[in-house]
Amino acid sequence: MAENLSIKKFVRQVLGCTCPDKVFEQIEDLRTVSSASPHTRSITIGDRLLIYIWEVNEIERFKKNFLAMLAAGRKERDEQGLNRFRAVLSVDEMTHGIATEADLHFSSFVGRDDRMHLHVIPGSVLHNL
Repeated sequence: MAENLSIKKFVRQVLGCTCPDKVFEQIEDLRTVSSASPHTRSITIGDRLLIYIWEVNEIERFKKNFLAMLAAGRKERDEQGLNRFRAVLSVDEMTHGIATEADLHFSSFVGRDDRMHLHVIPGSVLHNL
């Protein structure tokens, strides 16, 4: 239950989600390895929100795989009938240039819609999640 509280706090305070409390009664938090996407964690909240988290530490790997992450997230969101998809990139100081690259790639992603959001956060934020 404490883990669910930390997820709720992260989603509300870091990602800025305004989902009602009722949505947070059902949280699925999976550590994952996906051949379609580089994310390592997938969080589904209620029947509304899908979050992929990727701890990025190599700019070249990011450039090669970021669009695949966006495509996989949109596909899963749509297949599950969820309202939103949030792609979260966790970066350390050595990879801080990824934020600019991510914004550029995200804005030009062909499958992007208004129900997809990008968040680039410091790696330290995930320590309590």
